[in-house]
Amino acid sequence: MTLDIWLKKDPDLMKLVIAYYRVSTGKQGKSGLGLEAQQHAVRHHCNSNGFQLLMEIQEVKSTRKRRVYLENAFALCQKHQAALIVARLDRLGRDVEEIARNIKLPVDIIVADNPHANRFTIHILAAVAEEQRRSISENTKSALQAAKQRGVLLGKNANALALQNKAAAYKFAKELQPLLFKLNEEGICSTRKIASELNRLKVPTFRPGGRWHRTSVHNVLSRLEMTKNKEAAPHK
Repeated sequence: MTLDIWLKKDPDLMKLVIAYYRVSTGKQGKSGLGLEAQQHAVRHHCNSNGFQLLMEIQEVKSTRKRRVYLENAFALCQKHQAALIVARLDRLGRDVEEIARNIKLPVDIIVADNPHANRFTIHILAAVAEEQRRSISENTKSALQAAKQRGVLLGKNANALALQNKAAAYKFAKELQPLLFKLNEEGICSTRKIASELNRLKVPTFRPGGRWHRTSVHNVLSRLEMTKNKEAAPHK
């Protein structure tokens, strides 16, 4: 585990931020793999928004155990009345429990690649991402186990996989439901507007790497039976 701090203070600037970078292994930390991208994202965001980058803290870890330097970063934020900035949400933690624990602290958090996210949406994004990873993992394990037990190719278990995917899709929709209710309260009700807002917030889709469209929003709303008074889905 290592710690690198770069300090520069200008009291004339209104917004002070402290950057936290994390790389997963000692080898990555020494090589700078992943670090430069995080630094570029954070510094670019600070320059674009007039933020004063007070400190940069780098942590190298190979496990999910206690992150001492992240805790130090939060303490320094409180001391200097600064916000904590990270390049991506997963730098704060890899699961909902860890991220939820961090965002409860009395420190403003800025995510450079999703600057519009607040404490509520950060929690929802973390929950959706975790559920997505869990569903994909469970579906893959179940499919491989079924194929091995039956002595058939994975592709021939279409019915079982369809049921598993349907269950996973419903769980994914339930994780997204609080955010959809919040968007409705803000007047974002049509499938087109919801899709646009989910893309703006960089909410992951059920299939990794995809983008939200009217049809995908309609599918989620249908699973939740929230399609009443919503914009009709486009014709196939």
